Amino acid sequence: MRATLVALLCICVGAAQARAEEPREDEGKETLQSEGKRRGKEKSGAKEQNKEQNKERSQVERRADAPNAQTLGRDQSGVYVNAPATNSAFSPEFVMRGFPAGVTLFDGASHGFTAQNVDLSTVDHVEFYKGPSAMLFGKALGGYGGAADYIRKGPTQETFARAVATKASFDVTRFTADINAPLNDDKSLLFRTTGSTQSLGSFVDFTRTRSFDIAPMLAFTADNGDRVSLRAEHNGARLVWRDGLPADPVFQHVPKEFYAGLPANEHETPFFDDLTLRYEHAFNKDWKIAAVVDYFLYADRWGWFTGWGYDGFQSVVFGSPVRARTANRSFDAQLRLNGRFDTGFLSHTVFLGLEHWDFYFGYNNDVARYEATPLNIFAPVYSPGVSYAGAFWSNGVARAISRSAYGQDLIDLNENWRILVGGRYDLLSQRERVFDPFGALTGEPTSSLSKGFKGYFSPRAGILYRPNEETQFFAAYGKSLIPNTGVRIQSGEAPPPQQDSQYELGLRREFLDRKMSFEVGLFDVTRDNVAIPNPANPSGFYSVVTGQQHSHGIEVNLGGEILPNLKINAVATFLHALVSKDDNIPSQQGSDLLGAPRRVYSFSANYAFDSGDLKGLELGASYYYASRLDATLPNTYGFTLAPQQMLGASLGYTLNDNLKLEIDAANLTNQSNWTSNGALYHGEPRTVSASLSYKY
Repeated sequence: MRATLVALLCICVGAAQARAEEPREDEGKETLQSEGKRRGKEKSGAKEQNKEQNKERSQVERRADAPNAQTLGRDQSGVYVNAPATNSAFSPEFVMRGFPAGVTLFDGASHGFTAQNVDLSTVDHVEFYKGPSAMLFGKALGGYGGAADYIRKGPTQETFARAVATKASFDVTRFTADINAPLNDDKSLLFRTTGSTQSLGSFVDFTRTRSFDIAPMLAFTADNGDRVSLRAEHNGARLVWRDGLPADPVFQHVPKEFYAGLPANEHETPFFDDLTLRYEHAFNKDWKIAAVVDYFLYADRWGWFTGWGYDGFQSVVFGSPVRARTANRSFDAQLRLNGRFDTGFLSHTVFLGLEHWDFYFGYNNDVARYEATPLNIFAPVYSPGVSYAGAFWSNGVARAISRSAYGQDLIDLNENWRILVGGRYDLLSQRERVFDPFGALTGEPTSSLSKGFKGYFSPRAGILYRPNEETQFFAAYGKSLIPNTGVRIQSGEAPPPQQDSQYELGLRREFLDRKMSFEVGLFDVTRDNVAIPNPANPSGFYSVVTGQQHSHGIEVNLGGEILPNLKINAVATFLHALVSKDDNIPSQQGSDLLGAPRRVYSFSANYAFDSGDLKGLELGASYYYASRLDATLPNTYGFTLAPQQMLGASLGYTLNDNLKLEIDAANLTNQSNWTSNGALYHGEPRTVSASLSYKY
């Protein structure tokens, strides 16, 4: 879980935009304008807010079991998955508008500023927040930026049990279960639990994963309408990590099964526990308050190498093997107030929030006293074991505490005009201690302490114009910060945070009796204070925060029910994300960012037969294209990755009210589909999966 470790060291908060992958079936069909008219009659801003949360900027689709990890995010404009399309139960990591997403949201709220792995068997659908315009539609109210919001399966008043068994290429076996039932006669106490277990093979030698997840949840609704829910989740896994390949053109010609590591050192045993308590109270039809408390614990044992790379001749080199033990704990508490009131002819929908977040991270490294034998690319011989006898060691701890206040006022001037004013203030305290007495990792004996305490304000604003019920124009601005946690500067002070500034312009148009929608948006994002290695410290232990990155582009979306029973979704993204400032030599300035293709296209179509002999049959097809990518940062002239192309197909058949069969095929043309995050990854070859679901 190296990607998780890196993400946990990066804290992200900012403004955002949203689209939903698979919203609930009961989505409202009124536009913002028609809801604005009704609100003048009903005087209920809270009701409008809830409808907008479910409907706006969404695709009308929902799976019976869970989102598909192989396709999740690939049908969203401005979202790129910089990883192979693996058939797993876990959500991939996303790059949004050229920048990696750094915070994970659950049911609209973050659990602090950390990113978490998500078992998709617990998820109903996923929404994507990309820019400040989302807040004009009643979303991303906490000021989050570049984030996926996982709407989890919650208890309902139904009684059912559903089981899904999946078998797929590369020895993938998965079983998921979903049980829901009211626990009393008046259905005020509800229970639901989801669970999954899976065994994943891979086309890469040695790589495998076994994991399980269980997530029970209780929900109670009192006579006065107050609602309390308690959710717990435990997830555990055992796996052999896939390193990828060193970023050199020669590795694009080795067999795709080649494993560029030492399996004996790369067994991992991650687990996490999560506990969430939520309370909601409505004072009246216009005002309600919600409190959310979350406790998250994660631990892992994993291996890595101090000098992994390519020797320029015929071998993968490793440097010294390292065995790491890591753990982190995150506590987050939020208090949120939603309300509505009128001042003369103006209607206000306001949102106020307070948040306290306490994050702790600790690690201990054992560093072998020898360098591992290089691995010959053409005749690999893997060492059966790794010795840590008399190993060097290093350790460290980091803690971050944030106290935040955020709010916004969404003002309807009349039926046609809406404006937004809001902001977020974060008071951030950071402290990190590193102890490396032998210099095994830092290059010299090191005992360092860095700390800092400072407040930051992030404003946001927007305007929405609705000339008629089918058309909306919007413009938005948002500023956000991303604390540079885990970054060390030689002065001993905590590094200043990254600062993001984002501008958006857009249009949304509905047609065919609002069954279809067209959207186009322009965005411009500048990220300042990017951490880069300190040129005066060759070990790379210290950094300077003088870098800048910039991304701008266009997003286009077209989707809906174009004919009875035929739904389509077409998206296109055109962007250029690059390093705009870098004081290092050699400089990265002018280089394209990794995981930021300049063009991405996606198209999917699904048809469901609802009558005749073929009733119950569903057919689907999809095509995905991402343009050529640079493989290294700074970019290497002539070393790029070929465009990605993925052709997919799906077939589903409902045998009866209880039984359904689904068959999915991905990458039918068996393209290589390389990606790079500093290491190269061969894409998933052609895969076929079959799932049988039974609902009682």
